[in-house]
Amino acid sequence: MILVTTPTGNTGSMILQQLVEGEQEVRIFVRDPKKISADILEKVEVATGSLLNEYEFTKALQGCDTLYFCVPQSNTQEDVNIYYESFAKVASQAIKNAGTKRVVYLSGGGKESNLQAGLITALHKGEDIVSQSGASVRALRCPVFFETLLYQIASLKKSGTFFLPIDGNYKSSQIAVKDIASKAVEFLIDKTWAGVEGFTVHGPADISYNEIALQMSELTEKPIRFQQVSKEDYIEALLVEHHTSEAFAISLTEMLTAIGNGLYDTEPRTEESTTSTTIREWLKENLVSKIK
Repeated sequence: MILVTTPTGNTGSMILQQLVEGEQEVRIFVRDPKKISADILEKVEVATGSLLNEYEFTKALQGCDTLYFCVPQSNTQEDVNIYYESFAKVASQAIKNAGTKRVVYLSGGGKESNLQAGLITALHKGEDIVSQSGASVRALRCPVFFETLLYQIASLKKSGTFFLPIDGNYKSSQIAVKDIASKAVEFLIDKTWAGVEGFTVHGPADISYNEIALQMSELTEKPIRFQQVSKEDYIEALLVEHHTSEAFAISLTEMLTAIGNGLYDTEPRTEESTTSTTIREWLKENLVSKIK
């Protein structure tokens, strides 16, 4: 039996869908089952509760040999490190309590770098805590999701421009969530692996935001450009336009700055770490129709 946390989230929902389609035995741990579609609910077991409640988490894990664990996404944390550490500590203790054998944890790229990387550093702290749970662990060390571009829709529609505090010509790894989900599912259904390891997933190819803007222009048949902004202006935009907490805004900006300073360079791309969905394919499926 596989327990899936955050089954309504970006990665969790796709992992759940793939597991159900593969006729795996699945239990979901969720606050509100009503957020899960009826056709999925009839094919899985349901445990309700909070990821911050050790008793409820332990109970949900009973009878499951494998866990997909993802810290829930939030942009309102008052302390980003404490937020991730709190979830990881409860998960680690619940895993010990239940005797769970294998855990797949959603982490971030650049674990071996010494850069302060905001949100990614917090993910790494969580990885360290979960890795001490006594279970075998595969930490999926992921780069920026293509899906982060969806937060730029309003600006793209209004002015044909999107903004980040990073050099538009700097190439780095980016990935589609569905490819992360597919790699997670591979580990979740494989009962043979053991030990604690990080596994880097890179996406199809390193790409710059200027190159992404060019792809958007070609697909929408209208001019679209990327503009680098200062860290201060980006933080202000997050606070005013997206209503994030100041801690989250600073942490996200630190992450993007670290990426621009070579965060992912410590993890060389390999054939095994390269995934299939290109930015062009992802744009066609997920963004172009929203900004035309």
